[in-house]
Amino acid sequence: MDGSNQHDHHVHFDAAVMKSGLHDNSIIYQVATTANSIMIHLGFLQINHRYRIELNIPVKPLIKSGLRIGQNSDFLVEESKLPNIHCKLLEFPTKFLVDSEGEDNMTATIEFFAHKEKLVKEHLHVCGKQDSHAKFDLILIARVLGRGKGTPMLRDGIHLIAVEDDEESELSDWQGFSKKE
Repeated sequence: MDGSNQHDHHVHFDAAVMKSGLHDNSIIYQVATTANSIMIHLGFLQINHRYRIELNIPVKPLIKSGLRIGQNSDFLVEESKLPNIHCKLLEFPTKFLVDSEGEDNMTATIEFFAHKEKLVKEHLHVCGKQDSHAKFDLILIARVLGRGKGTPMLRDGIHLIAVEDDEESELSDWQGFSKKE
């Protein structure tokens, strides 16, 4: 084979896309303007792993979609909804952080358990502590790798806090019942 037909097989990204933050190691936020919901793309996680996730939610798109923060000092999980056993809101104060581009962000901390393989989508329905009419949904989306499928590189703000035992593990020290004579 001569060298004239060889192609460079490296992936190339458009410079504009690289600058938009889509290809760095950040959590990706997508605000739905009609439903007051924020889709939070966590990337790849590993099954039976528990994570602490530190969010920096952009404020400007939320306000454009009609969210009123008002006099609320915190956001809480809405009590009228069923609790989510795989995803817990640990704290969500309404204080703002300014990011590197001068935009306001709200911070929140969530505990997330990757309980099944493939695509996992967990919903948290939150409302204001003082004004419960200020409501929106956090929708956390992750691709969960099964056992033995590799170890993902976690995005910035995602921290592993525990690995839960798999009840069906082959590594169990259970010997079964022994027959005594």
